[in-house]
Amino acid sequence: MKNTAAIPGAKNKTRSIFYWIVTVLICFELVHGALWDFNLLNKGYVYGVLDHLGYPHYLATILGICKIVASVCFLMPGFLLLKEWAYTGIVILFSAACVSHLIVGDGPGVFIWSAVFAILTILSYLLRPASRRVLQQLAPAQQG
Repeated sequence: MKNTAAIPGAKNKTRSIFYWIVTVLICFELVHGALWDFNLLNKGYVYGVLDHLGYPHYLATILGICKIVASVCFLMPGFLLLKEWAYTGIVILFSAACVSHLIVGDGPGVFIWSAVFAILTILSYLLRPASRRVLQQLAPAQQG
């Protein structure tokens, strides 16, 4: 087994690999969830969940659109401020889903996945390379 500490750039490469694995997993969940929100995969299931949680049906369409936009933002280069907003929105989305299920008394089998994806979204945010960070891009301009 090689000592990765002795290999220049190995830590950044490993970090980048983990970033992309987590980010692609989140984007897959967002697009897959949007297909459910648009009632393309299992008609009526999402409406049943929204009824159970006390939310209106039109929220599914709003969330579906936001999920698609956020997943595109995560994957495309540039638009750093938009990425920041997308990360914030998706953490709020998954956290609110988790809390909503807790409030109505759903068990861990129901709310755990929204909690896991909230954590994965935060992990993706923390693992971002410097080229995908707003502050890293603004810092050189402020020094000059």
